[in-house]
Amino acid sequence: MSLTQTGDSDICRRCSLQGPTCCRIAHGQEEFCFPLSQIEKERIQEHVPYTGGFELSPNSAAFIDNACRLFPGEEDTVRKLFPEGKDHFRLAVDSMGACRFLGPEGCEIPQEARPYYCRLFPFWMAGHEIIFFDSPICLARREEKTLTRMLRGLDMNKATVKDLYGRLRLVWGLPPARGASKVKKGF
Repeated sequence: MSLTQTGDSDICRRCSLQGPTCCRIAHGQEEFCFPLSQIEKERIQEHVPYTGGFELSPNSAAFIDNACRLFPGEEDTVRKLFPEGKDHFRLAVDSMGACRFLGPEGCEIPQEARPYYCRLFPFWMAGHEIIFFDSPICLARREEKTLTRMLRGLDMNKATVKDLYGRLRLVWGLPPARGASKVKKGF
């Protein structure tokens, strides 16, 4: 497996140049971008002093519903974190739906400074089990097919996924352990 100069696996670099991918979204789907915590936003700004890379988005009913699907059994907590009528930050996209931090060789944010959701995708946790989103937009999913091969192809391992997932939960004010065991389709 080879890594690019940005620390991405070759499969991520190749995927980022396609569309749609996790780095590119269809017009009108911006509200489904995963939110950034203040900690993640500040970390990105320390590494990539780029203005225009963030956007304030409303906590719409559809956004909240999708966030609740990612954290089943914790819907009350998620609704408190993202109350309807308030806003959250997300990564900004250009007029073609590409993340503003997406460059010709992939993500311009150093690996260690990226949002946890970006670093985790296409993986997630369901209880103590690592799962992956069955996303047709993910080249790793299309090429590697199994969890073991996807982890290897993306230069990750189970411990890394568990650690990133726990960190994501913590920056959002959720306890590091999940309360429910199944993730519903969403994000």
